[in-house]
Amino acid sequence: MEIALGSTNAVKLLALRWALERLGLDVEPRPLEVPSGVAAQPLSEAETAAGALARARAARERAGAALGVGIEGGVDLEGGWVVNVAAVDDGERYALGRSPGVQLPAGWLAALRAGETLGELIEARYGPEARALGAMGVFTGGALTRQEASAQAALAALGRYFVLVAEGGAE
Repeated sequence: MEIALGSTNAVKLLALRWALERLGLDVEPRPLEVPSGVAAQPLSEAETAAGALARARAARERAGAALGVGIEGGVDLEGGWVVNVAAVDDGERYALGRSPGVQLPAGWLAALRAGETLGELIEARYGPEARALGAMGVFTGGALTRQEASAQAALAALGRYFVLVAEGGAE
């Protein structure tokens, strides 16, 4: 089975590899740079999920793969959370999964609404080296890394997808 990942980001690729291994699948995903179709900084869980699904579909179609996977990080301004969402798409059905969320500093919501990105805010407050940790890593003191959060989202989406297939369902 060929699986295409809608990103060439090393963190997302490592996250997907971990999720596939956890499920006992010996598959090397094919990373492809594809558009998310959403803002560079999604500002709702729905927008983040839409970006993940767009990446999954575009990667699957471009690669001619059996499955496409998309992983998107974003912010849920309504709840004040950082979220990661993953999508799995086979052309007939799709499944979504998300990571645990972490609460944003209250003062950052206005800056995000004004157009600043999490990366910019993190770098301004914690320095350029903190940007590589991602919001999850920064706000949890490294207890949950960006890669781990992305891997959990991917595992949830893949797990849900395989349950849908087993049940003969479609989303």
